[in-house]
Amino acid sequence: METLKWTARTVWGLLICTTLAIGCSYLFSAQPWIIFLPIGFVVVIVAVAARYGVMVGILGSILTAAIFAHLLFTPLHSFRVEDDAARASLAWMLLGGIAIPYLLLPDLRSRNDKK
Repeated sequence: METLKWTARTVWGLLICTTLAIGCSYLFSAQPWIIFLPIGFVVVIVAVAARYGVMVGILGSILTAAIFAHLLFTPLHSFRVEDDAARASLAWMLLGGIAIPYLLLPDLRSRNDKK
């Protein structure tokens, strides 16, 4: 039963991350500052990870990086990103989205393991 609860929490957190990433991709695609959107999205990933667990932060970072690469940066609808600054922004988002929840939320990680 605990595995089912953990899976449901993880899926719900990932749905929140992916929905917000898709929405941001479509809302802000014409803005001149879209290069900084993935770096700012780390705040969303950390907030969702604080609520739903560290695994959501790790998987959410990977999924949102793929969404941003596919829907936000040129060439559109491809996972290849031509712009070096956009690639660096995605890399920083991955690094921050994976490392920050893992380092700042160790009590949440251990609490989920004990249950």
